[in-house]
Amino acid sequence: MQNTRGRLDTASIAGSAVFSALAILLAGASQALGLNFPLIPYLQFDVGEVAIILAFFIFGPVPALVSSAVEFAGLMVFGQAIPVGPLLKLFALISTVAGLWLGARIAARGGATLSKLTGWSTAMGCALRAAVMTVPNFYLIVYLYGLPAIEGFLRAPFAAIGVPLTGSDVLVVVLAFTAVFNVIQLVMVMAVSYLVIRVPAVPRLRLAGRTPWFASMVNDGGVPQEKLADRAPSR
Repeated sequence: MQNTRGRLDTASIAGSAVFSALAILLAGASQALGLNFPLIPYLQFDVGEVAIILAFFIFGPVPALVSSAVEFAGLMVFGQAIPVGPLLKLFALISTVAGLWLGARIAARGGATLSKLTGWSTAMGCALRAAVMTVPNFYLIVYLYGLPAIEGFLRAPFAAIGVPLTGSDVLVVVLAFTAVFNVIQLVMVMAVSYLVIRVPAVPRLRLAGRTPWFASMVNDGGVPQEKLADRAPSR
């Protein structure tokens, strides 16, 4: 039976647990490696999001949200800048999953190929994530850190690329580059995830008797998955 709506069932719960654990491990690795955004060092690239994206495409949006919540819980114990860092990560993941789902629904209209599905999901995920994350970062900069502190902390890295941080422009510039960071982060993890799900064997998987969620979305649109299955070896 297909789980085309991406709801929780036994296979999805098990999958969520696996991808949640992977997300926490990869997030810890990202922290250990110090994968910070050079212009705004308190922002950090997180390869753990690949696990959340794969949970979305393989099991659906609800299991991906569950995996996001579990990663949040893990970061509240093992993460950095608790509780602010984990909370911002949770907001980022929820907005990303919502954007991916919206993009998938748009792509499914009139038939979807894998490229169309991932393309729309990436576009909507980036747009929604960048917009949503502007709000908590605004409060973080204005009320927690303070504009003078942010200006002093970030003046040198921005000066290195010829962007002065002065006066009333500080908030706008920092929020704009924070949005750029969020777009780069999602594009990178989507690229890795796409390379995984386009492997011919992946859409042919049978998880508790059903295909991965992204495969059912593409097939439901009536268009072959860019003939990925045709490239898989026959048995």
